[in-house]
Amino acid sequence: MILKITNSQLKIVAVLFIFWMISGCKQANGSDRNLPDKTVESGKEVTAKIKEVVVGFYNVENLFDTQDNPEKEDSEFLPEGRFKWDEAKYLKKLDNLALAIGGMGKNGPDILGVAEVENMQVMKDLVEKTALKTRGYEIIHEESEDVRGIDVGLIYDPKIFQYVGHKAYNVDFPEESDYTSRPLLVVEGKIKGETLYVIVNHWPSRIGGEQESESRRLTVAKVAREKIVEILAKDPNACIVSAGDFNDDPHNKSIVDIMNARISAEGVVSGGFYNPVGALHDPNGTGTLTYQGKWNLFDQVLVSYGLMNDGKGKLRYMEGSAAIHNPEFMQVGGDGPAKDMPKRAIYRNEFQDSGFSDHFPVYVRLIRK
Repeated sequence: MILKITNSQLKIVAVLFIFWMISGCKQANGSDRNLPDKTVESGKEVTAKIKEVVVGFYNVENLFDTQDNPEKEDSEFLPEGRFKWDEAKYLKKLDNLALAIGGMGKNGPDILGVAEVENMQVMKDLVEKTALKTRGYEIIHEESEDVRGIDVGLIYDPKIFQYVGHKAYNVDFPEESDYTSRPLLVVEGKIKGETLYVIVNHWPSRIGGEQESESRRLTVAKVAREKIVEILAKDPNACIVSAGDFNDDPHNKSIVDIMNARISAEGVVSGGFYNPVGALHDPNGTGTLTYQGKWNLFDQVLVSYGLMNDGKGKLRYMEGSAAIHNPEFMQVGGDGPAKDMPKRAIYRNEFQDSGFSDHFPVYVRLIRK
C-alpha cells in the first residue's frame, strides 16, 4: 500500500524535525550550563545556586523569652521583671533582629553564628516567626553552663550547608572552679561536597577590667586552639571559620598569639588564621560596639589557611568581602556623639521599639571554585 502525503503534512513533519534538531543541539553544546545545582534534602530535590556563601556572626544581646527558668538568672526578662519583658516586646525584638540579619550580604547569611540566646526556643522563634522563615533556616544549639543562661548557636541554610555533626565543649577554669562561661560550638558540614568547620565563640566578658579578666579569655582561647589543632592534625588544609564575640580586639594576645590570627593575609602561614574583619578596626571610628567613646571590634570572623589561595581545597575566602553590617537603621542616629553607635533594644532600662543589639554583626564571603 502506498501512503500519500500532502504538502501541508510535509510542512508539519519538517517543522517538527527542525525543532527536534535544535533541542538536541542545545543540550549537546552546553547551553544549559547555568542551570542550578541540585542537592537532596529529606528525600526531595532542593534547588540551590551556590556561587558565594555568606558566613557571619551576630551577638543579638539578651534574646530572652518571657518564661521563667528557675535554674538561670533570667528574672530581669520576665513580665514582672525590671524590663517588663512581655510577649509584645519579645516579638518586636525578634522582628528587628530578623530585619538586621536579612540584610547581611543583601539576602541574609547562609551560615550565622549567634551569641546571647537564652535557649533553643528563641532560636526557633527567630527563624520561624519572622521574615526569616522564607529562608528555611535550621538551627544548632546546646545549653551552656553560663549563670545567666545565655548560649551560642548556629543558624544555617540546609540547601547551602549540609550538616554533618557538631559538639559543644565546656571550658574549665582551674583557678576559678565556680566560674562558668559559654561553650565552644564546633560544627562540621559540607558545601558542595567540601568540608567546612564552623566554630562559634562567645568568650568571657571584660567585667572587672580588661587586664583583670584577661586570663579567662586566654583560657578559652587555648581550648579553642586545641580543638583547631585536632582538626588540622587530620587535614592540615582544613577549611575552618572561627567566628564570635571574643571580647578582645584583633590586636590582643588571645587573638594574635594563641589563635595565631593576623589582620594581614601576607602574614598567615599553614596552621594560622586570617582575620579580615579585624583589619577594619579603628578605635576612633570603626568597630562593632563602643565603650567609653571608643570603638571595639570584639566580633570577628577568622578564616583558616586552608581557605586562602595557598590552600588546596575548592572553598576560598573572597578577598575584600569582610564587612561590618551597620546600616543607618541599626544606628542610634541623630546629631549626638552616639549617632553611629549600635541601637540597642533596651537603653537605660527602657525598651526601644526600633532597637536591635549593642553589637553590629559581621560577615565574610566564601566562594566555591
